[in-house]
Amino acid sequence: MTQELTTEVVRLWLTNNPPEGDIHYTKIMDGQVSPENMVYLRTIIGRLVKEKLLKHTTRGYYRIIRKVEPVKWWDADENEFYDLSFPMSHEDHTYFEFTDKVRVSPGDLIVIAGSSNTGKSALALNILGENIDKHECVVMGNEYTQLDGMPSPKFKRRMLNMTWVDWMNGSGEPKFTLLPVSQDFEDYIQKGKFNIIDWINLGGDWFMMGKVMESIKQNIGSGLAVAVLQKKKDAQLGYGAEFTEHMADLYLTVDQFGESESRLTVGKVKDSTGRTTGRMFAFSIVDYGANIHNIYEIVKCKPCYGRGYTNKGTCDTCNGKKFISKEP
Repeated sequence: MTQELTTEVVRLWLTNNPPEGDIHYTKIMDGQVSPENMVYLRTIIGRLVKEKLLKHTTRGYYRIIRKVEPVKWWDADENEFYDLSFPMSHEDHTYFEFTDKVRVSPGDLIVIAGSSNTGKSALALNILGENIDKHECVVMGNEYTQLDGMPSPKFKRRMLNMTWVDWMNGSGEPKFTLLPVSQDFEDYIQKGKFNIIDWINLGGDWFMMGKVMESIKQNIGSGLAVAVLQKKKDAQLGYGAEFTEHMADLYLTVDQFGESESRLTVGKVKDSTGRTTGRMFAFSIVDYGANIHNIYEIVKCKPCYGRGYTNKGTCDTCNGKKFISKEP
């Protein structure tokens, strides 16, 4: 190359041509460094690593360390919360009482992890219904469209059974956007809006779940995201285990409770004004999977110590369900 190879020249090139991701040292300066100057280029790169302009990643590869400005945390409004309404029964007016103590902020991520056919999609759609007139809502996932991207008749029937919601605006258009997305959800998150994903399927690559959750949260902006996950029966976390929890601000799990009810357990809560984590609530799903009904708090059965049985057989107090209704 005709230009003299100096530290300042390389620094200026990297500043004006910041590579996306990692770059091999032979590609720096557009790969035009002559073979006899390659040793000197490596020396210059070593200097830039010490200056913290570059970081060595893998063999022969480097990454630019991005400059960041200090965050003026004191400028944040400590009284700003996200106006979120949680699901309730519009028939008997019961609700999940822990929600009175949960505070949600812009940019938060709510995770609902449930075993199969326990009502996690009903919870997601009821959250949508409760907030449809408050926020711009975007819905995507594996539950609401067919594999070819066409609308699902089952999804429409559910929506019509939620008679307490007016899904259309005055022009006859839906109040929310339904996207035919079944993978790479983080790429379709709409910043500043209320995003619901039901549900995330990584096809077994569950170790990637942490990265997916992080990317979703990075793209929320001042909006909110609700991510629905599958989980094993009675598991504490969804598929992906602790990777599903790290970025969550509120973590809820849903399991079967007896033959006809579901059990919601409150997990991680980042911001609360009272006891929330560990509380459990039973509820029913009615109207062909559309609406939530008869929500009440439950606690571990004391006579059988939450096992569902005693030395005489099935526990007579909880009928083998391990939990009973909490006394008022």
